[in-house]
Formats: sequence, C-alpha cells, structure tokens
Amino acid sequence: MIEKISVIIPNLHSPMIDKTIRSILEQESSVPFEIIVVGMDKFKLVESFTDSVNFVETQRPTPPAKARNLGVDNADGDLIIFIDADCIATPGWLGKHVQQHENASDPIIVGGGVTFPNDHYLTLADNVSSFHEFMIHMPAAEKDFLPSLNLSIPRQIWDKVGGFDPEYPFPAGEDTELTMRIKKANYHLIFSPEAKIVHLPNRNSFGDLFKHAFRFGKYSIKANPAYQDVLYIPLPLRHWLLTALLSPILSAGIIFKMLFIEALPIRYWHTIPIIYVIKIAWCFGFASQLKKEH
Repeated sequence: MIEKISVIIPNLHSPMIDKTIRSILEQESSVPFEIIVVGMDKFKLVESFTDSVNFVETQRPTPPAKARNLGVDNADGDLIIFIDADCIATPGWLGKHVQQHENASDPIIVGGGVTFPNDHYLTLADNVSSFHEFMIHMPAAEKDFLPSLNLSIPRQIWDKVGGFDPEYPFPAGEDTELTMRIKKANYHLIFSPEAKIVHLPNRNSFGDLFKHAFRFGKYSIKANPAYQDVLYIPLPLRHWLLTALLSPILSAGIIFKMLFIEALPIRYWHTIPIIYVIKIAWCFGFASQLKKEH
C-alpha cells in the first residue's frame, strides 16, 4: 500500500513550470502527495506555490539527472514520480500511476503515455521522433526502457538500484540508462499509455531539432558495449564509420518501423520528412560517441 507520493520536477527556467505545478495540484488522489521542484526559476513562477511546493533551489544550472537525484534526497514518499517542467499532467494521471503499482503483485516501474498538440510543425515532428514508442496510441506493454518525463519508481527499487547517473550533462540518455539498469536488476518496466502527460517542449527551429537529435544520439546507451547484446544492436550501429555511412538507410528503417510496426496514426505522417532528416542527425551523434569509445 502506497502511503505517500513524491512528485519531482527538474526545472531550469521553464516559462511554463507554473502550469506543470497547477496540473499536478489539480489531480484527485486518495494518497497524499508532495511536489518538489529542483533547479532555477528566473521567472519566479514557483514562488506563487510556496504553500504547496518544496522548491530546492540550486546556485547554478543543474543537469536533470542530478536535479532528480537531489529531489529524491529531499522526498518523503514511498512512490517517486518524475515529470518534466515542460509537461502538463492530464486529469487522472496521478491515479493511473498509483493504480498500476497497487495492482502489481511485485514492485514495478511505470512509464506513462506522451501526447502533444499539432499547432507547430517542427515541434510536432520533434515530439513524434523522440516519443513514437511511448505515444498514447501504443498498447500497454513491458518495455526495455522508459523515458523520465513521465515515470514512477517505488522508493525500495530506487534505494536498491540507485538513482540517475550524475555524469550525464544534458537531458539525453540518462533515463534510458537508469531504467535499463533497473531492468537488469530483474524488475519489470511497464508502459501504461493511460497515465498520460502533454509534452510542450520549446524546440521550434531546424537548429533546435538537429541539436536535440544529435545530442540524443551522442548520449544513447546503445553505444555502451554492456547493453548492445541485450538491445540486439545491429552491426552497422556498432562501428562509427558504418553508422555514419549507412545513416540514410538506418533512418529509413526507423521510419518503416514507425509506420508499419508501431502503426503511427495517419495524422502524423506529414512529419515523416523532418523525422527522417533528424534521425540522420541522431546517427551522426551516435557515430561520434562510438568513435570516442573506440
């Protein structure tokens, strides 16, 4: 039985952190919960929630991996839920996470679904590219990894396995590393699309998208030899030069998977040309990491 929930939000001057906090405060929950925001807030948006939010302010910009760990250090809950400062929790979000944990016979990790508006083409393409495996049309299933923008972990698993790797300098790859480490410890990672959030990133230019994709590739755990066999990484993704040279083919393979295996809804098909290009950027970021390791 869950006695208390700690919702943790890493924040680095998000212009919408107040909306994130409000969406959590509006949740109906039979379990008491606290909200912990960690980071910096130049817009002073967290100040209006001083009675309901514990703001752990840092003196310098703190990468999200470290910020989340710091949040857990200040948390009292036996269930830890992470949400990002550019997300809005939909009604019932908190309850869906709790329900999954309370219905499980053994401790599990739960990742919720991700949805987003269609009002900006490049931002939409970035979202689909980043979260096509965790969109709300995807079925509930056990996963090899889960994203941290909508993730719940029992305290007992966190204490046993440890937190996010603090060496990750950017929001890229640290969640995959943690959740795969948890999976290797024989815990189940459950994707629950009904526990959904709306993701509203501030990426709306070609430069933003390419930088984001390159960084995700550069810090992908798929470059780590310890995980390549577990993830069935193909030969082209095990050598930097092959990854770079075959990037157009590898990107086409991802597009095929999105369209015909994951059944990407038709309303998102118009984003495919941009996704194809930014997947190539991902491959070059990935190749740079492979080259460094070899």
